[in-house]
Amino acid sequence: MIKCVIIDDEQPAINVLEKYIKRSENLQLAGTSTDPLTGIEIIKNNDAEVVFLDIQMDEMTGIEVMNILDPSIQVIFCTAYSEFAVESYELNAVDYLMKPVSFDRFAKAVKRIKPKDNTDVSAIFNSVPDDYFFVKAETKGKMIRINLDEIDFIEARNNYIAIHNGNHYTMVYSTMKDIEKDLAPPRFLRIHKSFIIALSKIAHIDKNMVLLKNHQVEIPIGQMYKSTFMNIIHDKLF
Repeated sequence: MIKCVIIDDEQPAINVLEKYIKRSENLQLAGTSTDPLTGIEIIKNNDAEVVFLDIQMDEMTGIEVMNILDPSIQVIFCTAYSEFAVESYELNAVDYLMKPVSFDRFAKAVKRIKPKDNTDVSAIFNSVPDDYFFVKAETKGKMIRINLDEIDFIEARNNYIAIHNGNHYTMVYSTMKDIEKDLAPPRFLRIHKSFIIALSKIAHIDKNMVLLKNHQVEIPIGQMYKSTFMNIIHDKLF
């Protein structure tokens, strides 16, 4: 089992990688941190072999963190800025992932890891279905299938979340934090503390508001989520 740590000052980016690692049979997540120094301690205390490391962080850069780490720690850089790619390879990083990170690209990077034991990293991913999931209904013992391609957006409602599909919605006793781990880019993105949207359902963006194709309601873009959201949008800009 290969122990991994994620260090990134943006929680949504951590959530994406955390989901991918959980789908990997021979990867074990030892911990995550939005604070570089705390992340370094997690690596040391858990004898982690691999760190997924953001390059651009406020307190320390990923390169500064890498210089502190034991040389045996394998680094996979993650960032939204392509200009750091050459520098990361010069530092002998395992790989360089551009945000938003797709699962296929993540898998390619992980296959470059050189494990200490005889773990076969060429076949470390299980076959968890990626196109649907089940939620518990209000009726005891009943479960409802939710198809991912039918989700327009998810809304927080006190101790529940509402999964919207056109004019219909399903109420689920859950939190945004829990559902966000299973609904990550490139298909879904949290853009507000109360909203996760399906990126394919965006009709237009007007300043700090998003309008979806099947709805007249405008969804606000929260300040702490705006940077990640706009980076994704800029990648699709012609």
